[in-house]
Amino acid sequence: MRVFGRRTNDEKKIASLYRDLETFLKSDDFTDELRNELQQSNPDYLTVLEKRIKDIEKVDHGIVIAGETSAGKSTLINKILEKRIFKGRNNESTSTICKIRNSAKTRILTESMTGQIDETDLTEKNDVEKALRDSLKKLTDMTSSEECIHFRSVDIGFLIPFLKDNTIIVDTPGIGGSGLVTEKLMEYLPNALSFIFVINVASAGGMQKDRLPEILKSIIQLQMRNEMPCFECDNVIFITNKWDTIVTEYDSSEEDEETKTWKKLQSDIKERWPLVKEENIFKLNLKDVSHEQQNCSTKEFKRFRQVLELNIKKAENIRVERHLRD
Repeated sequence: MRVFGRRTNDEKKIASLYRDLETFLKSDDFTDELRNELQQSNPDYLTVLEKRIKDIEKVDHGIVIAGETSAGKSTLINKILEKRIFKGRNNESTSTICKIRNSAKTRILTESMTGQIDETDLTEKNDVEKALRDSLKKLTDMTSSEECIHFRSVDIGFLIPFLKDNTIIVDTPGIGGSGLVTEKLMEYLPNALSFIFVINVASAGGMQKDRLPEILKSIIQLQMRNEMPCFECDNVIFITNKWDTIVTEYDSSEEDEETKTWKKLQSDIKERWPLVKEENIFKLNLKDVSHEQQNCSTKEFKRFRQVLELNIKKAENIRVERHLRD
């Protein structure tokens, strides 16, 4: 059965060049003397080459959305797609990795832990949005079905013109959930080209010390091990959500609680991710974002959408450009 993603011809050519180089470096034609010289100038050169091959052979260019359980990831994705296909919940519910991509047909592919792939074609459904929502509830919602924990990923395709080529949006299980859910998120990290972190400001000011910072630390470690060679640190986006939960009592003698929380949160983000661009930290209530009503959250979301589309454009050819450049 065919999967959604396909590598470009340029990616295939680079992978082929890497494979030819690997064959030569392991052959008898490559003398011990040359091996020693190369090892001195490029330690662990074969390991580095293998990681580059693994990276260029990745099919998808993933923009990963992560955050604590109930931070608002599902709401954010619905707003981005302008469709209500994911149902937000206060408790841990999303059980697996969900990949969302542009496709002429509306369909869902599920991959089990054993590698089995099954397809559901929804193209001919009268209400495609409802059909997607109902199917995804069964496939990803642990409160509706226990079977969903056995899926490695759920691949969703429908018409999303702003997503180019193999660029996909990836919804991940909530941080701070069960060990299995967190493990699935951690396993997917090396596949990301960019991240959007959704932060619930009502949860201890937004930055739980044992949750989101741990993910940020893991990304840095993966980079140090050269397992994310195409990841752009300064493209990371932080969405701070649920500001309406901050109780503000005005007092002329000191800053209000919302202002103090905002300053502290900005400081915490910059401390844990020093390369963050200040314009990539957004402050809004996702539930207030609306096409009909202009408000601060809607304006901030439009600004976020512009940054997101710029990152999507960068992701189109980033692997080819980065591998040819390095």
